[in-house]
Amino acid sequence: MKISELLKHKRTLSFEIFPPKREDDTLTLIQSTIAKMDALNPDFISVTYGALGNTLSNTVDIAKHIKENTKAQPLAHLTCVSSTRQDIDRVCDRLQQSGIENILTLRGDIPQNVDAPLFSDFKHASDLSSYIHATRPGQFMTAGACYPEIHPQAGSMKEDIENLKIKQDAGMEFFTTQLFFDNQVFYQFLMAARKAGVTIPIIPGIMPVTNYNQLDRMIQITRCMVPIKLRNYFDRYKDDKEALQEIGLIFTSYQILDLMAHDVDGIHIYSMNKSGFIAKLMGNVEYVASRFFAPGE
Repeated sequence: MKISELLKHKRTLSFEIFPPKREDDTLTLIQSTIAKMDALNPDFISVTYGALGNTLSNTVDIAKHIKENTKAQPLAHLTCVSSTRQDIDRVCDRLQQSGIENILTLRGDIPQNVDAPLFSDFKHASDLSSYIHATRPGQFMTAGACYPEIHPQAGSMKEDIENLKIKQDAGMEFFTTQLFFDNQVFYQFLMAARKAGVTIPIIPGIMPVTNYNQLDRMIQITRCMVPIKLRNYFDRYKDDKEALQEIGLIFTSYQILDLMAHDVDGIHIYSMNKSGFIAKLMGNVEYVASRFFAPGE
């Protein structure tokens, strides 16, 4: 089933996972993670792959495993970085053969210290989405990504939202956001996008942070704002692993509850493959979530 069809009838719960770097017995570990997440009843599970597509084979295999062994729909990531038309055709053939209908089209992160050309046939995610729809009409649903706090390479929020409209016109049927910690930032971004004519669902993406280095790394990568109270918590307990895990669990639980209270289109959680922590997180909001994600609510 296409995820866009689900979004016409309900708000969606989804998790993002990443494949192991090598094709060995660690695939068994990710399958165990998927099984534990499937028990939480997500509507879809998105599967990333690394820079330059170096785990792409694993990505397709894992998406196929999700399709065949869970109740969730798989959402396979494809990026413009180092992708030719032939590469995309080959991956789409495999996805189609596996009955996978959902693709997240992305420009992709720019890897460091790589001399080879990174963009050949596709420079923007909208190019990739347009190509898939033109060459395989009706076969795939494509989705995209957005930044509530402005893409690092965008000149302004206005320019960034104009690019979202281009993505929508290229056939993308929903967006998931980059992580953020301040819900007010998301609400302001959502209002601006709607005013600019972006009408498709925009699902907030949430990443639970449970250690000090991870918080700093996320700030450096995404340039996201961190509420002063969260920074104070992490500074106070920076050397206490168990305290930071509890703080991350509680903060993210309240963040999700607030988003649900504002009637967002769904919740997308960057799980970092931590199925145990995600189970605790969803347990914290279990009753409200059962109402929020029910069809027709």
